[in-house]
Amino acid sequence: MVVLRCTRKLLRRLRKAPLENPPASSTLLGDWYANVLFVYRKPLILAVSARTLLPVLIPARDPASLLPRLAAALGEILKALGIPARQIRAEQEQMTEVTFAPTVSRQILGTMNDFDRMLDPAPGESLASAALQLAMAPCGPIGMESPDRATLVLFASSSH
Repeated sequence: MVVLRCTRKLLRRLRKAPLENPPASSTLLGDWYANVLFVYRKPLILAVSARTLLPVLIPARDPASLLPRLAAALGEILKALGIPARQIRAEQEQMTEVTFAPTVSRQILGTMNDFDRMLDPAPGESLASAALQLAMAPCGPIGMESPDRATLVLFASSSH
């Protein structure tokens, strides 16, 4: 089970009522924070792992398929980082059930705003490639480590 902590703007767009005190996420990457942003006038959802700040970008369409599309995009990012397939599958299996909740960390929201300002995909660049570029940026909330390295360390230290 994964907790998706959405901004008010995204919750309105998804027409979801947030759970104020959700249970803990069972995923290795923890809760996910999500917001809708616009790149070249196209709505995208930026989702960020609360544990490593790993960013994932998906098109903001079809709210019913949000979680499967997020899990698939995460799988693509983790594969590009060299995470073993069995660990990717285990993480994705934990993401089949979702609980929507409000955001609680201003630090993570600040990082998401930084990612929004840094996001400038080249024409034709994939969302996965753009997310991987963001993942290389050092982030204050994780001790100026980059989300890609923090994610690699987390998966390497896990027997997940």
